[in-house]
Amino acid sequence: MKDPYIYKDSDVLINKADIRDKIKLDEFENRMSNLALVMLFKSGIMISDANDIFKIHKTLFENVYDWAGISRTINIYKSEPILNGLSVEYSLCNLIDKDLSKINQTYFKENYFRNLNKEDFIHLFTRLIADIWKVHPFREGNTRTISAFAFLLLRQYGHTFNAELIKENAKYFRNALVMASLKEYAEYQYLQKILVDSIGKDQVVTSSDKYKKIKDYNVEDYIYVYHKVK
Repeated sequence: MKDPYIYKDSDVLINKADIRDKIKLDEFENRMSNLALVMLFKSGIMISDANDIFKIHKTLFENVYDWAGISRTINIYKSEPILNGLSVEYSLCNLIDKDLSKINQTYFKENYFRNLNKEDFIHLFTRLIADIWKVHPFREGNTRTISAFAFLLLRQYGHTFNAELIKENAKYFRNALVMASLKEYAEYQYLQKILVDSIGKDQVVTSSDKYKKIKDYNVEDYIYVYHKVK
């Protein structure tokens, strides 16, 4: 199947600046999304449910891509080194809305996050973040969007969040999301470990050595690549 998100005879995403070099596009995208992230965190935006990822993604990437904040129209996969080349089974594009509705029914219908102690909050929060990320609603930018969603939701419930710890250990965070998105084989402990260190007034800044490996996989070896059409 042809990928409508990339330039013809290329693997570069079609973008508003018409940049045809992948490295230059990555630099432009990072610069624009980081500026947007600062403004997003200063805003008074409130999270009502999982569908708010659409307005977050739009805010982060609207100066880069026409499809910012819009569900992908193709099915995608990505070979994950930590899974020996296998991919997480993301939601089919025609089931994105349905899968997000299920998440809303599970986590937001009864306002489950109120009045929980930190341990129970993080337990539930870890699973929410993994479940949304597994849907992978967007062609690219899913991990940055879920990171921003996490920050905003935590702030809303009165928790401080060490975003710098997540940023400094972005490769660990992404691979921890992979391990937490394997359905019945999901391993949440890696994602939960970094979230425990990131949330609350007793948050700590730890050595990055703590986040160098997941099992036997050295996360520093991870190199980001685009998803591919399935």
